[in-house]
Amino acid sequence: MKLLAAMLACLGLLLGVNPASSQPNSDTCHVYVVDVKATQEFREKTDLDALTRKSKQEQEAIVNAARLGKTYDEFATKVGEEELTTKTYPFLNGKQVITASVFYTDESMASTGQSDSMLLAISVAAKASENAISAPDAAVAEVSYNDNTDTVRVKKNLTVNGREYLVGLECRCKKQDAREKKEKVP
Repeated sequence: MKLLAAMLACLGLLLGVNPASSQPNSDTCHVYVVDVKATQEFREKTDLDALTRKSKQEQEAIVNAARLGKTYDEFATKVGEEELTTKTYPFLNGKQVITASVFYTDESMASTGQSDSMLLAISVAAKASENAISAPDAAVAEVSYNDNTDTVRVKKNLTVNGREYLVGLECRCKKQDAREKKEKVP
């Protein structure tokens, strides 16, 4: 449990990504890698309460200096029936490649009142996959996709060169203008 708490605390700091303004018919996603051992060591020797009192820039500098992992640049997906967005990234300290895919459909999962769904998949392999959804050993998640879908994440644990990592893909689905309207409601 301590390891999970440490990973979640540091992951929160590591993933302090500001969502880019969404384009019409797109969601904003990013891939991240967390070094589990480095995160655990960071947690053991860091006063997290003191860290949370620092500015966001100071927090990011401390986390980056600790080399806990990496958050890759955000990317926009194309939302539409049978639309697939796939991105690839080099894995930290290795020869592997991360493949991240987001797929939208209305034929895979029925939900109350609608049938649209969103699949997220992430895989790590010696070479890039055409799409992570069909890659061997991929982590795949599916969610009902509608106006109330906010944030979706898929993640997996793996060992690379004897070291444990958490690799994930996270997407923010609500459009910027919808968030602004919600915040303005008294």
